[in-house]
Amino acid sequence: MTDASKVGLALAYNCAQVLYPQGLSGVSVTGRQVVLRRGWLLPSDLFAAQNIRNNTDFVTVTMAPRKMPEWAEPLGRPWRVQQKVEPTVGVVVTGATVEIVFSGTATPVGVVAVWLDDMPRGGEPSAAYAVTAQDTPETVAAALAAALTGGVANGAVVSVPERLLNGYAGGYGQSVRVTRRQAQLYRVSIWTADATARETLASVLDTALAEQSWITTLDGCEAQLRFQSVEDVDTMQNEALYRRDYFYELIFDTLQVQWASEMLCGIGTFSAGEGISAPFGVLAPGAANQTVTAALDAMQIVVAAHTAASTYPGLSVDRFGTVVALGG
Repeated sequence: MTDASKVGLALAYNCAQVLYPQGLSGVSVTGRQVVLRRGWLLPSDLFAAQNIRNNTDFVTVTMAPRKMPEWAEPLGRPWRVQQKVEPTVGVVVTGATVEIVFSGTATPVGVVAVWLDDMPRGGEPSAAYAVTAQDTPETVAAALAAALTGGVANGAVVSVPERLLNGYAGGYGQSVRVTRRQAQLYRVSIWTADATARETLASVLDTALAEQSWITTLDGCEAQLRFQSVEDVDTMQNEALYRRDYFYELIFDTLQVQWASEMLCGIGTFSAGEGISAPFGVLAPGAANQTVTAALDAMQIVVAAHTAASTYPGLSVDRFGTVVALGG
């Protein structure tokens, strides 16, 4: 979920990509060393070997204390599907049997459900299994067969003798709703001991950010970027320190996020006029089945894998807020 701190970090990453188009291991657009930080300067930035007075420039991103206008969230706070995780596992229904199949070399992901289509004849009517990365078609079939009354697993094929079996495989979906829409003012500051370097850095950053109306936040959503003002801070010239501040308003949403598996089983009634109705479907798997607990665990692993795929690949921050190369 996005908050004001993470939006500021996204802005810092954005500045890093502007100043280092070939990555932090490459050369900056000015040819000078530029350190980017989510936060203020540290004492070491002024007095250590690598400091402003030794041809190292700094760009910092901080929140500015200013009252911003209120923004109303969508009326009713409706839910919407933001992203889906498609299953890499499937089923092949042949006659009264269900075969579990995996898609090539992809990591197994998804939930498989099987149910008896000749209800009502007693027994456990359905079963579901959340596939994990360690599973094979055979282990999934065995788990499903064990959850069905009279279920039999023959390799990757599930069946119930003298019963009609059906099946389906689904993925996961992320539903979100906006619980708050807000605006926050951010200060992008350029610090250098060279007034000419300040002009060069400022020109590159200002031009690049002026072209952007939106920036991508760390959760893959968007924040609206609006320029507010710019000012030079030359009160530290006696210390050979030149600074320029750019102020940007960022408008972003606070989201409530809910992950769930795709609907696999359900029941209902068809109605065709007064007194004419027919039931359909099967009951959802009960608590004894693996879907209730293990499915949640499997889903969290999938979610974590998607979250790890950052919008700003190769970038991270150290404990001081300095933007660094991931793994560097």
